[in-house]
Amino acid sequence: MADLFSLKILPDKSELFLKKFENGIGKISSKSLANHVNLYKNLLEEANNLAKECNEYVGRWLSSQPLEESPKNELAFSGIGQWYSLYGRIKSHELYFSGLNKNGSCEGKIKDLLESNFKSIENFKLDLKLKALHTSGWVWTVLDHSTGELFNIPSNREDAFPFAGMNALIALDLAEHAYEPDFNQDKEGYIEEFLNALDWQEIEKNLPLM
Repeated sequence: MADLFSLKILPDKSELFLKKFENGIGKISSKSLANHVNLYKNLLEEANNLAKECNEYVGRWLSSQPLEESPKNELAFSGIGQWYSLYGRIKSHELYFSGLNKNGSCEGKIKDLLESNFKSIENFKLDLKLKALHTSGWVWTVLDHSTGELFNIPSNREDAFPFAGMNALIALDLAEHAYEPDFNQDKEGYIEEFLNALDWQEIEKNLPLM
């Protein structure tokens, strides 16, 4: 029964990302990427520590209280809400890192989807760029399961993440720590470099079975 209330211990992908970014990605330097990965690693450690504490608490509660009694009030102070906030930031960072690599041109299913929804790859990039310029958190490219439509979602919240009914394919981090080390205040230059450094083969793996 305790498993029903358990928070997941998340795997650490930081070493994989650090190796991938040893030589930087275009104008995004290896140093700034390494610092960015370390920020992700800190978020991950915080989330996993919270998960362990909350899971231990729930285990103790289930062993000493009738299941009909709600632990809701006490759990509100146990870090569960904070864990979900961290989870959104962690998943967005993993999507961001995995989508960078300058790996070939946009082909296959992902190209077909972009062209059917945006008319062209350039229109897709322009739409994402315009939304990113006025956003301080994230922009995600998502596929809506119910309609099959592909679109870009901006959010000023760093801990948001598009969950229900959608597959996030691309994530662009727009927090200052993502671009200031290499681009200073040139946010537009950073966005353009990101769009030119997308790993389309990896991005296509985020598509659901179709």
